[in-house]
Amino acid sequence: MDNDHKSTMKSISKLISQSSQSFLSAFLDDSKDKKNKSEERESLLKKLQLASAQKSLVVLQLKEVPTSQKFETVSGWIVSKSITDSIMLRLQGDSQQIRMIAVEHIKKVSTLSKSDERQIK
Repeated sequence: MDNDHKSTMKSISKLISQSSQSFLSAFLDDSKDKKNKSEERESLLKKLQLASAQKSLVVLQLKEVPTSQKFETVSGWIVSKSITDSIMLRLQGDSQQIRMIAVEHIKKVSTLSKSDERQIK
């Protein structure tokens, strides 16, 4: 009975040790993910701010909408001067229509400045 007690204690201490290690590992990985997301957001905001200052045509690929599995692409010119959590976009197809887009929904940004000789058709 004494050996059973020792093996039980050994297995419990091993379980606690593994749980602590996995908890610490998950915590550190989560910190890396948050840092990467923060860096991606800053990079995205810089691109949008530059496009706004240059009055460039912007093509945005938006992340998946919860109701569908597809992504959405919109193009136009950024109307807002300061960009924080959302942007105002004057749509290319209808210059009278303005759409508000949350920065967190933007997956990819492409720009075309006025000085660029290429044209988007």
